Amino acid sequence: AAFPLSIEIESSYSCNLKCPYCHRTVGSGEKKSKHISEELWQKILSECRLHSLPSILMDHEGEALTNPRFGDMVAEAKRAGILDIWLHTNANLLTPEKSERLIDAGLTKINFSIDAVTEGTYNTLRVGGNYRKVVQNVKDFLRIKAEKKAFYLRVRISFVEQKENILEKRSFFEFWKNEPHVNMITFQECIDCEPFGEQDED
Repeated sequence: AAFPLSIEIESSYSCNLKCPYCHRTVGSGEKKSKHISEELWQKILSECRLHSLPSILMDHEGEALTNPRFGDMVAEAKRAGILDIWLHTNANLLTPEKSERLIDAGLTKINFSIDAVTEGTYNTLRVGGNYRKVVQNVKDFLRIKAEKKAFYLRVRISFVEQKENILEKRSFFEFWKNEPHVNMITFQECIDCEPFGEQDED
């Protein structure tokens, strides 16, 4: 197509966790941990509006909820005519107030990256996070989704398979499978990004 059907932006390159397997650890320090500039965001929105962009993913490597304007950005994307608005989050910063704001603003897909079903494993893989708080934040989001009858909003719970958590795969599925208003539970292989830390001819 002359213009993309979907784009992926970085609302913020900041992150509140230091997960050891994350590709952010490769070339650490090469990118600045800051939020997208208002000027760049408005330029993106203008082009999306002009070309009737259908879909936008609001993050890539950072934690978008570290950006204090993120709820406003979702609302602005909706007003620009974008139909499908995605977010990946570790859910540590997701308060009930933020959940309500995101749903009201027009979020259509949210992916919760959790990777564990016990505190010990979570603390190993999601360094700096709080497992109990994450579970409660996700359950609060699901409750608010139901209260607002936002049944169009797809909720995905994600588990990246690693040697530290592989024995929890079944119990992770059992924990989340009967949670009302969860639409997908996904399991993904972890990609070892360490080789990309070495410089080559590129």
